[in-house]
Amino acid sequence: MNLPFYSAADVRSAVSMSEAIEAMKTAFVALSDGSAIVPNRINLPIEEQNALHLSMPAYIKGGKYNTIKLVNIHFDNPGKGLPLINGVILVMDALEGSPLALIEGKSVTALRTGAGSGLATDLLANPNAKQAVIIGAGAQAGTQIEAIRCVRNLESVKVLGRSEEKTAAFCEGFDSVVQPGNKLDLKTADIVCTATTGETPLFDLDDVKPGVHINAVGAHKPTTRELGTTMIQNGKLYIDQLSSSQSEAGDVMIPISEGNYDWNRIKGELGDLVMGKIDGRTSPDDITIFNSIGNAVQDLVIASMVIEKNEK
Repeated sequence: MNLPFYSAADVRSAVSMSEAIEAMKTAFVALSDGSAIVPNRINLPIEEQNALHLSMPAYIKGGKYNTIKLVNIHFDNPGKGLPLINGVILVMDALEGSPLALIEGKSVTALRTGAGSGLATDLLANPNAKQAVIIGAGAQAGTQIEAIRCVRNLESVKVLGRSEEKTAAFCEGFDSVVQPGNKLDLKTADIVCTATTGETPLFDLDDVKPGVHINAVGAHKPTTRELGTTMIQNGKLYIDQLSSSQSEAGDVMIPISEGNYDWNRIKGELGDLVMGKIDGRTSPDDITIFNSIGNAVQDLVIASMVIEKNEK
């Protein structure tokens, strides 16, 4: 068997960010209307390497393809100058069962995660949003910036990273709108994206202004979070999928375990918002939050586009 392999460059040449954001509507609606079949991902700890492996299958009823993404996350890698995330997606023919292709997984993960935030921002952020803060300076942060700039005409994007040198180098990859910032920039931000591997809250309610929209995409373990309890309590919270959030979304699970929040207070899934089944922002002063742990159906819709565009 000699399967074609589509590289990161192939992924980005096949799917633009604006196309990926549009595709996220299909993904999140499928999650919410029950047409997506997405078992909770297998989380395999590799503790002696400070790492974990994730296996994530997905299928949308009636679709041409099913996929499984295999990912290793090695938390010590950035300190060694190595990628935090490595992975591959296997695409199979859902009609006849044959393997069709392998796709580089890290690029798909970054693209679809950014696109998910882009969709949430388009639906929830104030229309006149002009200033953004990105916490994190890795591959995920890059697509967060790209995605939110697709849906809002931003005048300023400030980046907060752990290393001043790395943050400055990261910002050099963009135009002059994107600059290194500091925590005080949160006070004027209309949009905040968190894309980190931190385990404790990065900021809380007092650090941001009324009306901010937040995309929290970095934490994906029940014991880690990027947002503080009072932020979760006071924001209008939207998630990608309830069942997976109940087992992996530390941003929500930790306040609930403390007795400070309840699952019934969540406004709903992003797919229900796309379908108009729930309300989004109803006031310019609403604090809206999209808490995403990521879902394999997002990988499926991007991988399907890569396959079909490369077959033409």
